[in-house]
Amino acid sequence: MKNKLANFEKNLEYTFKDKNLLIKALTHTSSSQENNEVLEFLGDSVLNLIVTELLLEKFPNENEGFLSLMRSKLVSRKILNKIANDFKLEEFLILGESFKNQKIPEDLLGNALEAILGSIFLEKGLQPLRKIFKKNFNKEISLLSKSDLKNSKTILQEYCQKNKFNLPTYNQIKKDEKLNSFVVICRLNEDLQSVGQGKNLKCAEQDAAEKLIKEIKIING
Repeated sequence: MKNKLANFEKNLEYTFKDKNLLIKALTHTSSSQENNEVLEFLGDSVLNLIVTELLLEKFPNENEGFLSLMRSKLVSRKILNKIANDFKLEEFLILGESFKNQKIPEDLLGNALEAILGSIFLEKGLQPLRKIFKKNFNKEISLLSKSDLKNSKTILQEYCQKNKFNLPTYNQIKKDEKLNSFVVICRLNEDLQSVGQGKNLKCAEQDAAEKLIKEIKIING
């Protein structure tokens, strides 16, 4: 375990003083009662602050609407999962028997990344987090296109209005306790629908809309 933790710290470019805190951040609820759920909750708030600071530094003259949309893109599960993969986080997660011989759901990676953020914040505050994650988020900012800066629900609604379709509906199917996330279905009609998942209803609806947009593009060539 000691070598494994050291390898993750090398990927992260941060060394924990309290190794037990790192172990807790990597431990999913399926494995132990001493898990990363509270650290994830803390990390979610810390993440929003770090990304907000970065955006204000990078775009000092932009309005609140632009900054808010940029932040929502950067803290999305899609981006967090991507950054988690950059750190090879999947190799270090501590999971319960229910995940044995299964492909690890990507959302677990983003959740664990938030827990890592929370744990570093408890040890050293914001400064090391700014250093660690600035490079990752600057890279993601540079990859965002203009079309990315419209949220998926808006894009889908505009598509429906332009093509004289009924507006999409969003309904919560369930709350997935195992993944600590919400599941939502987005419908245009009987044939066009998609299921989205996110840490809250808003994120789940955006995910469902994004998937439906991709499906429409495939159908329309």
